[in-house]
Amino acid sequence: MARILLDEVTKVFGSEVVAVDHVSLEVADGEFMVLVGPSGCGKSTLLRIIAGLEELSTGEVVIGDSIVTDMSPRDRDIAMVFQNYALYPHMTVEQNLGLGLKLRGAPKAARKAKVDEVAQVLGLDTLLGRKPAQLSGGQRQRVAMGRAMVREPQAFLMDEPLSNLDAKLRVQMRAELARLRDTLHTTTIYVTHDQVEAMTLGDRVAVMKDGVVQQLDTPQTLYREPANLFVAAFIGSPSMNLIEATVHGGELVFAEHRLPVPDDVDLRAYEGRSLVLGLRPADFEDAALGRDEGSPTLHVRADVVEELGSEINVIFRIDIPPVATEAVRAAAEPDAADSTVVPLVADANETICTARVNARCPARAGDDVELAIAADRFHFFDLESGEVITSRAQPAAAGQDSAPLG
Repeated sequence: MARILLDEVTKVFGSEVVAVDHVSLEVADGEFMVLVGPSGCGKSTLLRIIAGLEELSTGEVVIGDSIVTDMSPRDRDIAMVFQNYALYPHMTVEQNLGLGLKLRGAPKAARKAKVDEVAQVLGLDTLLGRKPAQLSGGQRQRVAMGRAMVREPQAFLMDEPLSNLDAKLRVQMRAELARLRDTLHTTTIYVTHDQVEAMTLGDRVAVMKDGVVQQLDTPQTLYREPANLFVAAFIGSPSMNLIEATVHGGELVFAEHRLPVPDDVDLRAYEGRSLVLGLRPADFEDAALGRDEGSPTLHVRADVVEELGSEINVIFRIDIPPVATEAVRAAAEPDAADSTVVPLVADANETICTARVNARCPARAGDDVELAIAADRFHFFDLESGEVITSRAQPAAAGQDSAPLG
């Protein structure tokens, strides 16, 4: 096992297409790091740079104690798992698993012992005589992971390994990967566009957009304390409700609604100005079923009520234009996250919001509902820069662009 260090790594295709933009991060020895983001954000390119399959433009890559920037892939002592399995169809499971050791010249007895050990861990011991065509998608992916494990590399690099599986198999394989993560403790960098995989597997998660790491932290911190609008809109399913509001006299005003500014947030610098209020769907509750004393409420009309068994989604409209910054649009790409798709089409003057409440909520479509949300769950973002607003934040100057978070 070994740490992986990226120092100001940049990749430019041609003369002007910047796929990875000055990325610096450190993956600790034994850490499971996930790179997540929409298509084209640079995550797979970054993984290929680490593997040596893509030449970087500037920067440095360190694996263990060695600078590997100019090393060939075979000399980096890493194992890569791809989404397309890359198994040899004419070989059995046993032969596929042991091929790397055979090419290294490992003795036959040692090779068989290691293959049997890995097959046992992955539940492949009864399939060793089969060929890939005789396996299910999940079994093939386990063989691909087993082939990497047999080599005992310094690190695993996984490029969307579950994306070709159906939904049920993805859930099963995600659990299998989590078990292997906790058993092997091998340094791993895992690329996905599926935020559910990212949140359930990663010790830490790097959220990427346009080749830049927007935020790097634990899954819970990304969810609870997003650094900017892109992360706020990307992380969470259903995604965070984002509402443009005006600060006026200690209140947040939007459409016919008024909510008090929380006591612990200083928004005086935004008086008379617009900002973005973020509300997580899961932070709502039906006020009729009880709420914390002093929690502000929204009175809304339910357009759609989705019964999920243990919970209910109350989907409603607010009569203001949706937040339409570039960051929010990028986070809302169809393949950007494994999110719930809101079953309403909004016009240009409507913001569609979702509240996920207790299953005992009696609301039906067309009902008026009082929704409560704790004031300490409010999120605030600068409309111009997209960055999170804290109690010490100052608004960006009008028209001033903000550099992406690195």
